[in-house]
Amino acid sequence: HSLILRTARQSDKETTSVEFVSYSKRLMRLLAEEAIAHLPTTPHTVTTPTSSPYHGHLSITDTDPSSVCAVSIIRAGDSLLESVREIVPGVRVGKLWIQRNESSERKEAVHSCTKLPKGVGDMDVLLCDPMLATGGSSIAALRILVEEYNVDQKRIVFANVISCPEGLEAVSKEFPEIKIVTCWVDEELNEDKYIVPGLGDYGDRFFNTV
Repeated sequence: HSLILRTARQSDKETTSVEFVSYSKRLMRLLAEEAIAHLPTTPHTVTTPTSSPYHGHLSITDTDPSSVCAVSIIRAGDSLLESVREIVPGVRVGKLWIQRNESSERKEAVHSCTKLPKGVGDMDVLLCDPMLATGGSSIAALRILVEEYNVDQKRIVFANVISCPEGLEAVSKEFPEIKIVTCWVDEELNEDKYIVPGLGDYGDRFFNTV
């Protein structure tokens, strides 16, 4: 599912970190809301101010937020995690430290640390990472969740701001039952495995470490 939302200012290399954070937070709030909407719901009836019944639904984040775990792929994923927690303060939080090896031609993912709540295998999971490029870090994270912690693929929603066809194909091929919610699908990866046109390193620009 793709949200057609993106500003030229985010992609502009002249945009300052302060401006980048401002535009990103506006966008990620919308992305977080959309991703949360893909989590389970239950029927719920209320009485409106006109004394009429309204038959709607409540998100699991409303009825049982502690049964949902928002998992951040550190470091860039923490930026999106902030937006999720603003909407659902009671959500459980997990962290996966996974970075791609920039010195390698293949840019393979390197995992160094995991911190997940007990019982995460029985939870619905919202995986947060603003960028989906090669899919290496995302696949590594999903393998940890599914293979090591027994999270059901069908209960995972993966939210990202910007993606590309190669990354989407790689993740969907290995984990066909997860849901991916992205704001924008860019053109392709270049020979250095970066998304183009892209917007640079999301974590560096968001946390002002450029």
